[in-house]
Amino acid sequence: MISTSDFEKGIVIKIESEPWQIVDYQFVNPGKGSAFYRTTIKNLKNGKTLEKTFKSGDRFEEIELNYKKAVYLYSDKKNAVFLEKNKNQRLSLPLENCKNKIKYLKEKSEIDLVYSDDELLDINIPKKVTLKVKEAPPAVKGNTATGATKTIILETGLEVNTPIFVKEGDEIIVNTETGEYVSRG
Repeated sequence: MISTSDFEKGIVIKIESEPWQIVDYQFVNPGKGSAFYRTTIKNLKNGKTLEKTFKSGDRFEEIELNYKKAVYLYSDKKNAVFLEKNKNQRLSLPLENCKNKIKYLKEKSEIDLVYSDDELLDINIPKKVTLKVKEAPPAVKGNTATGATKTIILETGLEVNTPIFVKEGDEIIVNTETGEYVSRG
């Protein structure tokens, strides 16, 4: 059992017999009344995200997760398909569970499959990925006074704001947690 004081990003707790991952949390101590934790939690079975508050001192059962190496193959309208490395077995996960992560993956990207009690719940992707620029508008002369940016489209269809010197064909590194440009690849 863990308490609200043990909350960290990424911990998975059981709420009403469902696995919920803590995406973000904040301790709030108002002048009057009891302290509480304001959290953003994600249901690992259906991908739904909720804002929820818990009283300070509430206790929860922590869920142990298992990870297996896999390769991203493709996604269709409903599912993302992966190949588990050790078993050479294809597995699919509903897109609604992982659609925010799939946009950072190109074919044959290595990821971790996240399991709880042999049930595939989610995927873990690297914190930074290198992707090729598919479309980039040309830089406008005289638009460089203060850190000008432009929106580009990457090979996976993801749109990212980058400095104006980035051009079509470049490889750039993107932070998958924030969706922001990091540097050239």
